[in-house]
Amino acid sequence: MFEVQERIDQFKSAGKRVFVDIDFVSGLSGDEDSVIYLKKSGVDGIITAKLRIFKQAVNVGLNQSLLRFFVLDSRAVDKGIQQIVSNGIRNIEILPGIVAAKIAPKIRAHAPDITIVAAGLIDTAEEIETLKKHVDAVSTSSTTLWSYRW
Repeated sequence: MFEVQERIDQFKSAGKRVFVDIDFVSGLSGDEDSVIYLKKSGVDGIITAKLRIFKQAVNVGLNQSLLRFFVLDSRAVDKGIQQIVSNGIRNIEILPGIVAAKIAPKIRAHAPDITIVAAGLIDTAEEIETLKKHVDAVSTSSTTLWSYRW
């Protein structure tokens, strides 16, 4: 938590949009105060697997926030789509991202205007080429892909 503001400022000064994975920042409890703190710190949005925290972020104006969507099996996909539709979710992150090419069309059939980010297990430019036909962005820890032009 002590590095959050410094990192936000660093990325913002480089012209980047900043999203903080609130579920993994030590010291942030995932309550409304934590969400407000991040908004005041200048983030563009948060990433979370928790619907309650996601709704808090949207309520304070972090409308670009992402709700994490875990693709464990067909049942999880069906429940996730139901959650997206019933809660009017506009932005999701699919994990593992490598399966987004298969899952994104199913999601878009129910929520055509949703923004989809694929994240996790994306290691090659070829995978990005396949994914970009189905998603709006990818998130990867593979530093060799950080310079990839969409």
